Amino acid sequence: MKFIKDLQIKDDSIDTSNDNELSHHHHVPSVLGDLDWNDITDMIRNMDSHTGMSDNARQEAQQHKQTILSIQSNLAKEKRIMRASYKGYSFHTYSAKRFQRKASNYMKTTGIYKMINEVDRTNPEVSQQCLSNIIKDVEMTLNTLLGSKFITDPQYLLMLPQQRSTIRLNYLHFVPDTRKDHKPLQPIIICKNGPTWNLTLYLSNMLWSMFNQITGCRKFSSGDDIVYTLEQYVKDGYLLRTTQFGTFNINEITLTFSHEMAIKALETFLDLYGSQLQTTTEGLINETILQLVRLVLRNQFFIYENKLYQQVYGSASGSLMTIPLVYIYLFFGQSSSLVQTLMNKKKEVFGRYRDEFILTWNNWTGKHQLLSNGFIINQQHPKISSLPISIGTTIRLLDLELGHNHNGCLLTKIYRVTKTDGFEIPNKFDYGTSEPSTLLKLALRHAVQCCSHEENFLGERVRIELSHLVHGFSADFIDKCIAEFYNEFGIKNNRDHRNKNIPYDILRRKILDNYEQQLILMEEQKQQQRQQNTIRVLYPSDWDAQVPINIKNDFINILKSCSTNQNVFDNMKFEFVPRPQTPLPINDYLVDKRPPLCLLTLPNDA
Repeated sequence: MKFIKDLQIKDDSIDTSNDNELSHHHHVPSVLGDLDWNDITDMIRNMDSHTGMSDNARQEAQQHKQTILSIQSNLAKEKRIMRASYKGYSFHTYSAKRFQRKASNYMKTTGIYKMINEVDRTNPEVSQQCLSNIIKDVEMTLNTLLGSKFITDPQYLLMLPQQRSTIRLNYLHFVPDTRKDHKPLQPIIICKNGPTWNLTLYLSNMLWSMFNQITGCRKFSSGDDIVYTLEQYVKDGYLLRTTQFGTFNINEITLTFSHEMAIKALETFLDLYGSQLQTTTEGLINETILQLVRLVLRNQFFIYENKLYQQVYGSASGSLMTIPLVYIYLFFGQSSSLVQTLMNKKKEVFGRYRDEFILTWNNWTGKHQLLSNGFIINQQHPKISSLPISIGTTIRLLDLELGHNHNGCLLTKIYRVTKTDGFEIPNKFDYGTSEPSTLLKLALRHAVQCCSHEENFLGERVRIELSHLVHGFSADFIDKCIAEFYNEFGIKNNRDHRNKNIPYDILRRKILDNYEQQLILMEEQKQQQRQQNTIRVLYPSDWDAQVPINIKNDFINILKSCSTNQNVFDNMKFEFVPRPQTPLPINDYLVDKRPPLCLLTLPNDA
């Protein structure tokens, strides 16, 4: 039995959408949208009794059910809980009491959160009133801006909260950061379907567009994307013997920055570059942008352990606005010449993956500018620790080790942390929603693309094979997948492929070229969507075909009736697309991380 298919967590390898901005911890499967924890227990018990199941599907479901119930029983018996690591591929168990004590201590000592009131199932009015107040604040602000013509009808519609029946108050849970020795907890706030979600989505896109336009920063979708970009950097002749790589993580700042200082930095940024950003800001004046950001920051309320809290420092980890706001705060809120230096070095790599930054440098003064910038932040704001900056000819980022030798030749490989990764199958290849054979080949493709030298790839291939053997896949299955992988790129192999001399450079070039073609195709598709002015709306694939049609018609009629300009919809298309149901990872079956639904929703008569 390959139960690993349900053990893994989704993390797309090529994804430039907003979904890629958040970790797998922030995603809530649509099937769980209206379920409480007790409902999930019923789902487990009935997972092998659905009508229309084939005998094989029913047998596999029975095996999964038995495994889940067995894990649940053992955890309850030993008074332990299971959590997925913050970054990495593995699951870990902890004493329930000790984990809870550690989480409570975090809430008390960091000063990030302010407790508002206690709530419970018998007294949901407090949280319901809070949710109602947030919705009113957002709607009143947007209505005022629309009436004063500071925002347009399309902008109003994009920022407006979704249907009240689907809105959820944010909530918090914790996961361990197993990369660090003392395994500190990382707060995860779920904001999807929150009252400010649409607003943060709009602001996020705008802030990123502004930041990227001024700084030349690019977004990386994955480790593969980073390696591909560095390969292009080498191809263009920019990698020198003196080149330095730099990387830093802003996670600590996202949790602790001063709202007042962040707004001030954003205001400075807009004052400096507003004239260059008129197209990017889509007609919004500076004060309107600042007003909308303040609106989000003052409404950071959430539920945790039967208490209502407000986040008074930093921003929610699950908010799309958090990271772009912090980058603007970091680069434009300090008296450093770092930004100007970066803007003048257009040939260098300057990009980010979520809260991780990477840059290349061929000037030693840049190193000191970057280090001093982090020092200034720490001196001005003692609550924020100094940036953990790594600079040198070799750095580690995501699951990669990147660098070059004394001859200026690029060296890249996959880096594994044994104590956190072990022999887990990399979660980024989505072992809950695709065939294992496809995913094993994707893991091999990732290894080839990220390993510049064959010996590093061979070591990673051995690890991939061992990981699959540990999780119940047969040697014949693994051999077959590896042979198919090579054949897909026109390289013939026998079953004794381990002893063959593989033309690795040719294989890697084919994979890099294939990746480049995918990027070009994705960009063409995005251009078509922009030209068509299409808004895509996803709906559950198990709905009756007529339901989305009716919703679409009602939706358009409501929008037109509320609009002050009927012509605005003439060139706008609404595309309703079915969203496939994907299997739940075991994390959702075993981790009770969401408060009772009655504490997150409006009352039925609202």
